[in-house]
Amino acid sequence: MNIAFNIPTYTIDKETFPKPLNGNYDYWVALVAPFLAKSNTIEIHCWNDERGIMEAVTSLPKQAFHIIKEDNLTIFKGSKTPSLSKYLLKNFRDENGNFKWFTVNLIKDQVAIFHSGHWATEFFLPNLLEEEVRFIKSVTPVDTSLIQF
Repeated sequence: MNIAFNIPTYTIDKETFPKPLNGNYDYWVALVAPFLAKSNTIEIHCWNDERGIMEAVTSLPKQAFHIIKEDNLTIFKGSKTPSLSKYLLKNFRDENGNFKWFTVNLIKDQVAIFHSGHWATEFFLPNLLEEEVRFIKSVTPVDTSLIQF
């Protein structure tokens, strides 16, 4: 079974950065940890104008990522390592408390198993077991919009 879900969000004034309604990302670690454990490749996408975020990612050990530069986006892709896993689980907020990365993809043997988009507010997870869907529902905010197919 596949699921797609959106965390309830708001934006401040004329900003376009979505923030969870409850103001925090409490769901992130619980949600990503089991899929991170299953993955062997991590991919992070950042907008090129997010200089501070890109500097933080590029400050990780050089062997951590292959860097792909596109017009407006930089993609960091590399094998899962303990330090990279810790980085995703412990350092996901910027200095303002916002989620750091536009997209995080977790991949196992070249197949995507977890997609987080729009700064951890939109998700797609393919090929889940019913118990995994129940778990996801239990750790996401109350008004999360979830579609199973």
